Amino acid sequence: MLRQYCFWLLIFCTITAQNNFTFINDNYSGINSAILSPTQPYLNPNPWDSNLISTDVFFQNNYAYISQQSILGLLNTSIKTASPKRGISGENQPNVLDFYNKDNANFLFNSDILGPSFSLSANINDKKYVFGLFSRLRTQASVLDFDNYLRFSNKMISQPLLYEVHPFATQVMNWNEIGLNAATRIFSYSDKQWILGVNLKYEIGLDAANIINHQNIKLTTTEPAAGEDPEKKNIYASDYDITASYVTNYNFKTNRYEYKQNGTGLGLDLGITVIDKGLREDEYNYKLSFDIVDLGYVNFKQGINHAFVNGNTVWLQNNPNLENQVFENPEEYLKLLSREAYGDENKSFAGYGFRIGLPTSINFNYSQRIKENHFINFNWIQRVPVFENSVKRNNVFNANYSVQKAFLGYGISTTLSEYKNLQFGGYFRIGPLILGSENVFPLLFKQKQLHNADFYMAIKLYPFWDNDLKRHRRQKCDCEK
Repeated sequence: MLRQYCFWLLIFCTITAQNNFTFINDNYSGINSAILSPTQPYLNPNPWDSNLISTDVFFQNNYAYISQQSILGLLNTSIKTASPKRGISGENQPNVLDFYNKDNANFLFNSDILGPSFSLSANINDKKYVFGLFSRLRTQASVLDFDNYLRFSNKMISQPLLYEVHPFATQVMNWNEIGLNAATRIFSYSDKQWILGVNLKYEIGLDAANIINHQNIKLTTTEPAAGEDPEKKNIYASDYDITASYVTNYNFKTNRYEYKQNGTGLGLDLGITVIDKGLREDEYNYKLSFDIVDLGYVNFKQGINHAFVNGNTVWLQNNPNLENQVFENPEEYLKLLSREAYGDENKSFAGYGFRIGLPTSINFNYSQRIKENHFINFNWIQRVPVFENSVKRNNVFNANYSVQKAFLGYGISTTLSEYKNLQFGGYFRIGPLILGSENVFPLLFKQKQLHNADFYMAIKLYPFWDNDLKRHRRQKCDCEK
């Protein structure tokens, strides 16, 4: 089951992307850039800006891959799962779902759909302000340094007689977000322009899960009973301390998703930017920004909690009570585990209510103008979980070069995701359409180990043929002729 899950998760990468930093550094990105830097919309030379729809999804793992394949190649290819017993391996065959089998596995997933959003500038008491409103649908999942006990079955070798699974935590959250963006200039006496930006966000929690293993779990392996598969050992768990919390809108009886609000919360983004720019110049010479993003959490008051602490030894593999069982919902599975651990299906229930923290990060950006319309940009994003049980985003260092004009923009980039996965990509903006990728090669060319790929798309509306200089020239002049 886990292998099939990993396979479909990899297939989902055909429509995935990560934060398109090359486009977000574009001065014409407008409201789309507010989600990473609340000051960036202030630099938009247009008086207004709107986003109709954009999608931005990121997935990265070091557990599974598809051998010798590209994303486009997956469209007409059948994928086999690795089986050392039958000689099927991704090391020497194409189109095989195989496994890295490292001691620890990492999973990071982020989906961000920016819905109808807009920003506009206004002069209040001869001072420029930019205000914006955005709507988002976000999904985030994170598992870091998960003790990969599955590597033994993946390699078809016997599990050790005694093994200890180290502590781990995994968080998943799906939520809506409505945000108000505001930015203006501060320190008017300075010869540089200092911009302060803020996003105030209302969080609407939809689905969430939080699973924490608080201490080492002892796994014991014994030989199966006579007549059973000798390669499928009996596995028992003891000395466990696990908490599991969840809430979902999925109706398992009707197999439908029923939208409703399960949680509420508040979020805050703060940013400050200093730019070197003349009063009547369209473009800055350089820009330096610092932002802290996603301060906050979502409270799920009706979330269900279970706790499994030092109960009976639980028979995990070959247990007739668990093997080949069909569970209609997560609660049925947790109740069955409670019966195995305590002899009472309700014993593990620990009440209602839990919180999930937002994926807090700090963002640094430096941008340098090379010549008219040409910029080189550097971005560094470091996750800094603040609240307990926070979902976590990926760490990123990105460098990109872009050409930015009113109707046309394009650029190339290189990215280090998690500071070790080197990727290459870029973006292209023409009128209302933006296409981009921070990892373009897996889309087109076969990869020895295909485990991620990126694609970004947005549709925007803004005045393509206007800018500050043109509007200044159109102003009436009362000066003497």
